[in-house]
Amino acid sequence: MKKLVLLVMLCVASFGFAQDVDSAHLKDAVKMMKMSNNTVETALEPLYMQIPEDKVDDFKKDLQPVLDDMYQKLAKKATEVYSHEEIKAMLEFYSTDLGKKMLEGQDEIFQASMQIGQEMSMEMMPIFQKYMQN
Repeated sequence: MKKLVLLVMLCVASFGFAQDVDSAHLKDAVKMMKMSNNTVETALEPLYMQIPEDKVDDFKKDLQPVLDDMYQKLAKKATEVYSHEEIKAMLEFYSTDLGKKMLEGQDEIFQASMQIGQEMSMEMMPIFQKYMQN
């Protein structure tokens, strides 16, 4: 009986430890997602411009739970793709001068990619239409 109690206690303790590791992994992944997704704020700028200036702060507050949920979902996926050690290494990199510069440049690259994507779709349309004709 003592062995059974000891076995149950070990299982419960190891399960609790695994949850702590997973929650630390997820917590670091959320931090990484927030650091590496500065483009979200850039993408939202056009929306902010459509809202009266005196309501933008309230809009951002109402939007925050949606963004937090998005970061949680992205972080969950990141924990499936990257080990905790890899996420820690990325966070460490983002803390370096080069990492910070890379993050700062993402907004500009994102905006350019949106423009390039629109231009590309316009160039592709005649080709697509050519093959859609009977």
